[in-house]
Amino acid sequence: MDSRKFVTPLNEISLPTHSVDWRFLLPTYEKPNILVICYEQNDYDRSFQELEIPIKTISFDKLEETKLPFELESFDIVAAPLGLNRNNTQGGRSGFIESLKLIRRLILPGGTFLFGFSNRWDIRQRRLKSSHVSTIREISRHLLKLRYEAPIYYGAIPEPLTPEYIFPLDAQSLGFVLNHRYQHKLPGYFLKLTKTPAVNVMLNFLPFYYAVAEVGR
Repeated sequence: MDSRKFVTPLNEISLPTHSVDWRFLLPTYEKPNILVICYEQNDYDRSFQELEIPIKTISFDKLEETKLPFELESFDIVAAPLGLNRNNTQGGRSGFIESLKLIRRLILPGGTFLFGFSNRWDIRQRRLKSSHVSTIREISRHLLKLRYEAPIYYGAIPEPLTPEYIFPLDAQSLGFVLNHRYQHKLPGYFLKLTKTPAVNVMLNFLPFYYAVAEVGR
């Protein structure tokens, strides 16, 4: 029997438009309850089904406390990989903080919250409209004030929908990414800087970050 007859042609394969590589940033749970906050149009359901991981999803504009179809403390993981701006329905800092408060109430003690945010210091100024624009220092201040614990940050390049690299915020990781992803696009002197202490400064100018924080027991 010719097995080639059963191979799906590449032009008939529908590739996911929303990366789920951020799931590797999360701790391992046995049969976790997962909520993903996302756009109205997305393919997270499909991606997780292919991984045989059941999830629930809710769109940004339905992230309202009086309308939520979930009980409090019902999820091990809540993830908002593309951000938390509720399609700007409450925009700005106050809307973002209210979202953080609400999500904390949805997560079981000991659970995990992952979300993305655009960097205010991104020199390209190409930000995802749905994501909160901030800095790591500001995000840490908000999380700790609301009793989230042990926030850890990761960089994403070049964009958050389907990032090519997600990496911890350290000089060695960023140096590796820039030298392998942009070695033909960046001037040689810039790449040389990635092998000096200057690379630590560059960590502050990435376009997009993920934050992963715990909810205390």
